[in-house]
Amino acid sequence: MSAETDSSSQPSKKRRSLGLRFLLHGYRFALIAAIVVLIRLHAQSEHRESTGPSDISLKSVQAFLPEAASLVPAADRNGAYIDDAQAKRIGWAVTTLPTTNHIIGFSGPTDCLVVVDQANKIRGMQILSSRDTPEHLQAVREASWFSKQFIDVTPQQLGEEKLDAVSGATLTSLAIIESITTVLGGDPPNYRFPQEIELKEVAAILPNAKQLVAKKSPRGWFDVLDEQGQSIGTAWRTSPKADQQVGYQGPTDVLVVMDVEGKLKAVALRGSYDNDPYVRYVREDWSFPEYLAGNDVDQLAKLNVTEAGIEGVSGATMTSQSATQAVGIAAAAYQEEQKRAQTPPASTARFAIGWRDGATLAVVIAALIIAFTDLRGKRWVQYGFALVVIGYLGFFAGDILSMALFVGWASNPVPWQKCLGLVAVTIAAFSVPLFSKKQVYCNHLCPHGAAQMMILRLSRWHWKIPKRMRLVLSAVPAVLLGLSILIAFSVIKGNLTDLEPFDAYVPTIAGWASISIALGGLLFSAFVPMGYCRYGCPTGAVISHLRWNASSDKWSIRDSVATLLLGLAVVCYWI
Repeated sequence: MSAETDSSSQPSKKRRSLGLRFLLHGYRFALIAAIVVLIRLHAQSEHRESTGPSDISLKSVQAFLPEAASLVPAADRNGAYIDDAQAKRIGWAVTTLPTTNHIIGFSGPTDCLVVVDQANKIRGMQILSSRDTPEHLQAVREASWFSKQFIDVTPQQLGEEKLDAVSGATLTSLAIIESITTVLGGDPPNYRFPQEIELKEVAAILPNAKQLVAKKSPRGWFDVLDEQGQSIGTAWRTSPKADQQVGYQGPTDVLVVMDVEGKLKAVALRGSYDNDPYVRYVREDWSFPEYLAGNDVDQLAKLNVTEAGIEGVSGATMTSQSATQAVGIAAAAYQEEQKRAQTPPASTARFAIGWRDGATLAVVIAALIIAFTDLRGKRWVQYGFALVVIGYLGFFAGDILSMALFVGWASNPVPWQKCLGLVAVTIAAFSVPLFSKKQVYCNHLCPHGAAQMMILRLSRWHWKIPKRMRLVLSAVPAVLLGLSILIAFSVIKGNLTDLEPFDAYVPTIAGWASISIALGGLLFSAFVPMGYCRYGCPTGAVISHLRWNASSDKWSIRDSVATLLLGLAVVCYWI
C-alpha cells in the first residue's frame, strides 16, 4: 500500500517541481525585464529634459562659412538661417537632434551640426555630442575623411549616393549619415524669398489673428490663433514650392490664408521678381485677393488657370495668372508632402540582409547545430569553429554582446535593421538557455570564450583556487553588474566598455582598459579553466541567470543577488 502511495505521489511531485521551475524561471526573466524597463524610463526622462536642439554658435558656423555674420532663427524649419554682413541669406545651419532621436548607432543617437550654403550644398558637419559608446564615437572623430565626404553633397545626393562608414564604428557612422540625411530632408531653404510670414500680413486678412504657430507637417504652414489661443485658420505661402512658376520676368511669392473650415479666405502678393509695374497693378486690383476664395486644398491642387478660364488682372495678365497658378502648384506640393509624411518610407516596410549580417546569421545557425548535435564533441569542430568565431564575429564583424550594448539597447530603440546579425546573436544568447540547458552564446558564439577554450586545450597548468578566494572571485560579476546599473542610471560617470574585454577584438576602437582586461583574462584562463567566464564576465552572468538546469526549481544565491540588483535599479531610478 505504501509502495503504491509512493509511486502515485512521484508524478505529483514532478508536476510541483516543474511548476515551481516555471515560476522561478518566469521570475528571473521578469526581473531582468524590469531592470530593462527602468533603464528605458530613465533614458526617456533624460531625453525629455533635453528635447530642445543644441545651441548653434556663430563661431562653429564660420568654420564652414567664413562670410557668416549673423544667425536668424528659422520659423519654417529647425535650425537657423545664416546671413552675411549685408543681411543677405547665404545658408542654413541645423542640428540633427532632437529630430533624429530615434536613429540609433551602436547604443545611442548622435547630435551633429550641419551647415548648408546657398547652393544647397553641405559645407561641413561637426559632431556636437553623442549618447553612443565613446570608443565608437572617437573612432568616427579620428577618421577625418568621414566628415569630408559630406562636403559639396546636396541633400538629394545624400539620399541617392552611398557614403562610406568607419570600420570598427560601422553602426555609429551609419547612424550619423542617416541622421544628417533625415534632418536635411531634401527640402532646400528659401533663398529667393527669405522673409518669413509675419502676423501683420495674416491679420490684414484675418483681423482676429494674434499668433502664428508653425505646423510640423506640411513644413511652411502656420496655424493662426486668436487671443484665446483658438485656431481660426491657416496660413502658408507659395515659395519655395512654386518658385519655378515664372510670370513675365520671374517668380512671385504669394501668401495664402484659409479659414478654420479649410476654405481659402484670400491671397496676397508678398515679394516678386516680376516687373514692378505689373506687380503693382496686381496689388492694387481689388478682386485679385479673392479670385480663389472658397476653394479647399484639394481643389487648389487641381487648379489649372487656363482650363479654369482665369483671365487675370488687366494690364498684368502674365503676372497675375502666374501668381494664381503658383497657389495651385504649392497646394499640390504641400498635399504630396503630407501624403509622404503619413505613409511609411518603403525602406521601413522591407529590409535587405547584407552579406555581413548574412554571414553572422550563418555562424549563429552553425553554433546552434553544433550545440544540439554530437558535433560539439569533435575536437576538429571545436577548434575550427572557435577560429571562425574569434576571427569573424570578433576581429572582423565585432558582433559581440556586452553590457554597453545591452544598456544602449535598453535606453533606446534597437536599430535592428542596421544590425540584424547582432540581433540574431542576442536572441540566440537569451532564448536558447531560457528553454534548454544549452549555453549557446558563452560556449559557442563568444570570441573571448572561444579564445579561453583554445587556451584550455593547450595549457598544461591548472591551478585549484582556494575556497575562500573562489567565493570572493564569484562576487566579481555581481559587483560589475552593480556598477553597470549605477552607470546606466547616471548615478556615477563611467564607460561601460571599460568593464569588459570585448572592445579589444575591435582594435580600431579598443581602449587600454578593454585590452588589459582581455589579456589579463586570457592569462588567468591559462591557469584557471575558463577563468574569465566563470569569475569575471557580467554579460555571461546575465545570460547564465536564465539558464534552464537541474536546480532551476530551487532559489539560489544568484536569485538573491539578482533581486538586490533590481532593488538597486529601483533606488537609482527614483534618485
